[in-house]
Amino acid sequence: MKILGIDIGITSIGWALVEADRDLRENNKIIDCGVRLFTQAENPKNGESLALPRREARSMRRIIKRRKARMSQIKKLLCKHFGFAFEVFVSDIPSLPKLFATHKAFLSPWELRALGLERKLSDTEFARVLLHIAKRRGYNDLSTIVDDNHASDKAKKEKVILNSIKENKKQMETKGYKTIGEMMFKEYYGKEISQGCYENVRNKGKQEESHQQGAKENYKRSIGRRELQNEIEEIFKSQREFGNQKAHKGFEDDFKKIAFSQRELKSFESKVGNCEFFPEEKRASKCCYSAEEFINLTKIINTLKNIEHISGEIYPKEIIKEILDRSKRLKGGLSYQKLREILKLDEKIEFKDVKLDYINDKKPEDKIFIKFQKYHELKDYLRDFEAEFTSWGADILDNIAQIITFNKSSKILSEKISKLPISKPLQEKLINNSLGFSTTIRLSLKALDRILPYMREGKRYDEAILLAGLKKDSPTNNKCSLLPPLSETGFADTLNPVVNRAMAQYRKVINAIIKKYGKVHKIHLEFTRDIGRNFKERSRIFKEQQENYRRNQDALEICKTYGLDETQKNILKVKLWICQDEFCVYSGKKITKECLRDANMLEIDHIYPLSRSLDDSQGNKVLVFATQNQAKGDRTPYEWLGNDTEKWDEFEKRIRTMKKLPRNVKKKLFNKNFAGKHIGDRASFLARNLNDTGYINRLISQYTASYLEFLPLSDIEDMSKKAGAKGSKKHILTLNGGLTSLLRHYWGLEAKNRDTHLHHAQDAIIIAFATDGNIQAFSTYLQTREQAYLEMSKKAKNIQERGDNKTKKSLQKPLENFATQVGEKINNIFVSKAPRRNVTGALHEQTIYPKEKYLDVYGGAEGVEKALKLGKIRQIHQGIVANGEMVRADIFKSKDKGKFYVVPIYTYDVAIGRLPNKAIVQGKDKKTGVIKDWIEMDTNYTFCFSLFKDDLVQIQTNKMSKSLYAYYAATNASTSGMTFRHHSNKILEENEKEFFKEKPNSGFLADGCGIQNFKIFKKCIISPLGEICEARWEPRKDVRLKTTKKKP
Repeated sequence: MKILGIDIGITSIGWALVEADRDLRENNKIIDCGVRLFTQAENPKNGESLALPRREARSMRRIIKRRKARMSQIKKLLCKHFGFAFEVFVSDIPSLPKLFATHKAFLSPWELRALGLERKLSDTEFARVLLHIAKRRGYNDLSTIVDDNHASDKAKKEKVILNSIKENKKQMETKGYKTIGEMMFKEYYGKEISQGCYENVRNKGKQEESHQQGAKENYKRSIGRRELQNEIEEIFKSQREFGNQKAHKGFEDDFKKIAFSQRELKSFESKVGNCEFFPEEKRASKCCYSAEEFINLTKIINTLKNIEHISGEIYPKEIIKEILDRSKRLKGGLSYQKLREILKLDEKIEFKDVKLDYINDKKPEDKIFIKFQKYHELKDYLRDFEAEFTSWGADILDNIAQIITFNKSSKILSEKISKLPISKPLQEKLINNSLGFSTTIRLSLKALDRILPYMREGKRYDEAILLAGLKKDSPTNNKCSLLPPLSETGFADTLNPVVNRAMAQYRKVINAIIKKYGKVHKIHLEFTRDIGRNFKERSRIFKEQQENYRRNQDALEICKTYGLDETQKNILKVKLWICQDEFCVYSGKKITKECLRDANMLEIDHIYPLSRSLDDSQGNKVLVFATQNQAKGDRTPYEWLGNDTEKWDEFEKRIRTMKKLPRNVKKKLFNKNFAGKHIGDRASFLARNLNDTGYINRLISQYTASYLEFLPLSDIEDMSKKAGAKGSKKHILTLNGGLTSLLRHYWGLEAKNRDTHLHHAQDAIIIAFATDGNIQAFSTYLQTREQAYLEMSKKAKNIQERGDNKTKKSLQKPLENFATQVGEKINNIFVSKAPRRNVTGALHEQTIYPKEKYLDVYGGAEGVEKALKLGKIRQIHQGIVANGEMVRADIFKSKDKGKFYVVPIYTYDVAIGRLPNKAIVQGKDKKTGVIKDWIEMDTNYTFCFSLFKDDLVQIQTNKMSKSLYAYYAATNASTSGMTFRHHSNKILEENEKEFFKEKPNSGFLADGCGIQNFKIFKKCIISPLGEICEARWEPRKDVRLKTTKKKP
């Protein structure tokens, strides 16, 4: 049977194709294996979209353009009403415009805004006030301040701004100011807060740090647009009262129309995805009443099922209705404590929810279980129409939520809300709503209408869709020999960009394997912990891995210091000893250095007995005295100590004081609900480890199973059985990540070395051989060992420990000399990388410098002009900017001397459609000090090839005995030196040791290589499987985007 093992991460894919014979191990073999690397589809520093900088820059350009047009209209309006010439608004650099020229009697516009309420303003003063307000017309605060712990950074920033607007408005009203401008002037303008440091009126930084460079904005002076509109009305009203004939109503209306005009917001209903079950229907807003009921019912039913599994009590549908009704009545939602009261639940039973911290929180069950948040937000907003609101059914509530979620334009809102059977005043309230409704669920209102009746009866979601007769469109009739692109399938919009890129590379690898080796019988998949997780979660996992590595190194040093053998067991003992603050968790006695040196005094215990949990992870282990381990036996801590209240309380108190002990370990030590898991629960073990049911895992498995053709499986296998069960006829198997680590240890393979990329292939080999037969043999071994260990006396136990290695060695491995064969295979791998041929990006750096900054760099004014002509720097208006990304490097070779030269091509060149033709020359002229001119690539030079990042090249320098392969990384535009990267970060040959040098946090690099005297310099093509061939010569390609304007 041909089995393909795949290890998928967000930047890597390890793969291994094996032949596995269920009955005869001699027929097993590793056919091939490899690693494919690619870049992460997000900013590695903060997890933001790679398109975000471009999108923000484009948005800012539009804002500036619109503001400029708006201010131009305002200036023309002022010229018309005050009789100014337009030139008074135009400046001659470095002078200010005439209207703003300073003099002794010059007043700040902030002061004029306050004086405009007290006296008549001159035409110039009035114009300056209006320009000051129009230029910064306030934050459009027609939004709701929503308390959301999972809000994005942008949403959190918006919340801070909206709160500041609210506070400033409150302060204005409390202190009796007529306008926001008057308050800002009298409260903050010109106020010295320390010597030489004055209060900010605008948001320029923290009050106490505003004079410091880089002070962060705090938005305390944020002003709402409605406050500025009110200020304009007050100023015009006051000016009319003071006899200003030019402050008439027509001028006021014209000004407000221009200054506060805003484009109608488009409906984004067309952008909303379709329902899973009814493709013609749009998804429902998550703010709909039915959607909230669906989400809450799902959580209620799943929670009750978990409790039923522990307690054995079956809850009727009346309980579900009571929980739902009580949560609907409570504005703040239903807490876990209230849920416990409704269920009359035993205090020993804890709710399974990751947000409940029973270890560190004094009252963890005060947290909210479920709530109808958006329902109550709408109810509060319409509190003046309470009688009408309470008369509505779910259909009206759903329609209102749908409309205000997908439409923000008052015109479209008016059109759609007017069709609802509600009163006119209430319609007006909804049209001008400040509700921040957004996001959708994957189901339509039509699907919810079918599903909810069954869920109200207590049926799980999966049961309800079957009873409702709902089925997803299945592409089973469209299977083909190769996987189609995601864009051509029903999975196109189901994954985030990071997972989408991993899936695109997965498809390439799968298709390449099938093209080379033909179809397979089965595919075994394992997903790294970070796949499908958000940036913060992945960062946390990465920090945990770094911290674990540091702890291992610390433990190793302690082993050396104390004279302990540097074995994995002793390293683990020391790590646990440190985590437990050098105390035994069971007895509370101090574990001394002498105890560590005594091989028989201490034992590593499984908190959940291994024979019942088959959990051999570090999170299930503690270091204890042997006598305590024997007393505990095949029980959990609670089963051992729980009947003695005094001992259990003392145990809980002791564990809580161990601050270094990980939370998941404490949770297992405190668990009171492990009953029912008995020795030999092999089916449970297989179900956990051979059926990883995470959301991303299921989607990728469904994509593969839906579109890929497999070789037929044996007739004796059963299609009705779950994947992983003996005799299963399922083609796709998803493995739990912890299983690979266990099998690596018990099959005698080296520990994973994360510094190289080859470990992905090693994992894939293990995954491929993780067949039901091998896993069952492994689980039987663990159970037998644990049972025998518990049944024997101490003397027999010592014999067992000495013989344990022999037992482990006798455990069935997939191949003879398995570790040796795996090592040989992975050492022959050439890691494949996906080249980056993208030619878009920022045209130049954002900071604009004066020419004077570059005089020393390039050798005076003449050097700066030469640098501009060569494209080393760019001119924007009167300033200079550095280049953006170098997207391509074109390699030429001289016909006479055979030397290589590089011509850099930047995003700026691509944007303007100009193909550079000069190769980099290093240094300055010794006489003039001006940078040297670059060499024109004329008929004396032959074009060789173009290099993009991560293109593969073959290189041989004069000092090397033979050539090697490397990935192109970068070119230095000042020196023409090129940087190359090693494919796997594992140096095996002397040739490689001479060329590559290890760089901290960067792996093995060849940095700043001069290419002129290379003996061999060729571009190569590498397949997704790591097969290398020399690239075919192609003529030099022009640089041009679809948007690049054609040359006249």
